[in-house]
Amino acid sequence: MTSPLGPLAPLGGARFDRIVNVLLLGEVASTNDVARALVERMVAEETDILPTCIVAGRQTAGKGRSGRSWVTAGDAALAVSLVAPWPEGPERIHVPVAAGISLSRSLSRAFGVDLKLKWPNDLLAGGRKVAGILVEGRTLADGLGYVVVGLGLNVGASRSELDAMGLPAATSLALEGATPAALAGEAPLVAVLEALDAFLGEGLSDLPASFAEVTVHRPGDVLEVRDGERVVRGRYAGLSKDGLLRLETATGVTELISGDVTSF
Repeated sequence: MTSPLGPLAPLGGARFDRIVNVLLLGEVASTNDVARALVERMVAEETDILPTCIVAGRQTAGKGRSGRSWVTAGDAALAVSLVAPWPEGPERIHVPVAAGISLSRSLSRAFGVDLKLKWPNDLLAGGRKVAGILVEGRTLADGLGYVVVGLGLNVGASRSELDAMGLPAATSLALEGATPAALAGEAPLVAVLEALDAFLGEGLSDLPASFAEVTVHRPGDVLEVRDGERVVRGRYAGLSKDGLLRLETATGVTELISGDVTSF
């Protein structure tokens, strides 16, 4: 299968309201690594950090949460990382969940597939993982900062391809019924860039309500969350106003800022 990037230019003439630069690469180890290196150079040269996307047709050493690898389905996948200024103040903590909410909404519309968000940032279709989001941020010496939002999206992989890669819990947009037109040529890449562009302009005033609209979790669901060596098990009780996961446990309500839902 050919890369979903299709011809690399000119993206069908697409223009974006907030993304200023798009860097198209054939193959990289990790688009997030490229994004961070680009920002470090901007910082060293005292260049303004403008919203920029790094796109790879193939990612050989993608990263997931907690330093794990994120395996996309080879040439049938997209890897995109957005570099943007990090909002100052308490809203910084909102970015990971807000990115997941925004991408779930935009990509569901673009591909005609109902994508649900598993806290904090996995996109599921039919209960299987179709995309992973990794958000990394850094505060600079002057108090400003930047954030990198990385997205790995399985676009056209078949069931046999995913199983051969050892990904039985993964799926792709093609398997979940996205239309051929939505998956053709540059269309998937343009849809992802438009979704990231929309995220930059979207202000979510009520994270708990917005998350409830797109999440796979339902009140009362029993969840098990692993955060390093710590494992917390309880019933899902929504999000806090800052996007923390709330679980009702035997000792009361516990709020988690990070972790992986390993059972739900």
